[in-house]
Amino acid sequence: MKDPLRGIVLFVAIFLMVYAAAHLYIWWRLVKPLALHGTWLVAVRIAIGVLFVSFPLIHFGFRHDSGSLVGAMNWFSSVWMGMVVYFVVVTLACDVIHLVLFRRPFSGPMASGTITAVVVLITGYGLIEARQIGVTTLHVRMPNLSSELRLVQISDVHLGRIVRGARLSAIVQKVNSLQPDLIVITGDLVDAEALHMEEMIPLLRELKARHGVYAVTGNHEFFAGVGRVEAFLKQAGVTCLRNRSVTVAGNLQLIGLDDPMAWRFTGTTPPPLSQLVECGKPTVLLLHTPVTTLEQLSAAGVHLQLSGHTHKGQLWPLHAVVKLIYKQTPYGLLSNGKSTIYVSRGVGTWGPPMRVGAPPEITLVMLTP
Repeated sequence: MKDPLRGIVLFVAIFLMVYAAAHLYIWWRLVKPLALHGTWLVAVRIAIGVLFVSFPLIHFGFRHDSGSLVGAMNWFSSVWMGMVVYFVVVTLACDVIHLVLFRRPFSGPMASGTITAVVVLITGYGLIEARQIGVTTLHVRMPNLSSELRLVQISDVHLGRIVRGARLSAIVQKVNSLQPDLIVITGDLVDAEALHMEEMIPLLRELKARHGVYAVTGNHEFFAGVGRVEAFLKQAGVTCLRNRSVTVAGNLQLIGLDDPMAWRFTGTTPPPLSQLVECGKPTVLLLHTPVTTLEQLSAAGVHLQLSGHTHKGQLWPLHAVVKLIYKQTPYGLLSNGKSTIYVSRGVGTWGPPMRVGAPPEITLVMLTP
């Protein structure tokens, strides 16, 4: 078995085990206490069974099917995936309260109904928050920069079944309203399915920046087929930087590295930063997954790194999981005085079309000499 396929099979197996365990927990704690019988019990079993099967079936079995029926099922199953997270979180919180107080604040059908109501409210809020695109403004001073620049970062759009034309149009309008000198896309512009890409070309071509639009690969670009994505970017007027650098706006060095996922598909790894950095030039590194440290950047002479990938967990309390995985660079701004890293929350969604405690953002970076 090839290494990329082995990794995907392992991920799918772990995902399905966790997903199945979550459904069993929901059934045991919330459905069983309702003591349903007859038609109601059959109906609930079928509903939960269909919801459980639909998300993995569509994402792993019909990943290239763009039909309206599959699209509708994908949306509902993706929302259900988000609800599963909160059914588990809220129910676990109630169980913890029970262990601490040695009594349940409520039980039986009342508990099931209350928890369901709370989850529905959280889901509604999450669907709304995911559509509220904010702008985060950073001010970064760079030595030897010839002039002030307005750099706009977009990350983790995840164009596919759910994030499509209307959403991309809103993102493009928001970016252009910031009057950028330079636009960078730090990976995962497309989702793993990479559906409807041809429809997005005219919209992406509307991005306006006097020094151009640049992108780097994320892990999803490799899942979708990096060659296909590169061709799409070229048609959309976006320059893809794969392990190389360009000089823009006079003397700003822009370096783009492939996502670490690349080696699973291509067997190659990016060259050391020291081979790409030109000494004395103000330097911005674009890298989707934030795997570098401030110390590494300072040693290589990189002044600013822009990343994404983590979504800040996307759904609270998954922020904590992100912090465990990316201990030094989970999300937000980090600096040691010589180098700066900014990890964007991203502007799209993966899986559930929801965000809770991690609103989508476009980043405006004011680069000043």
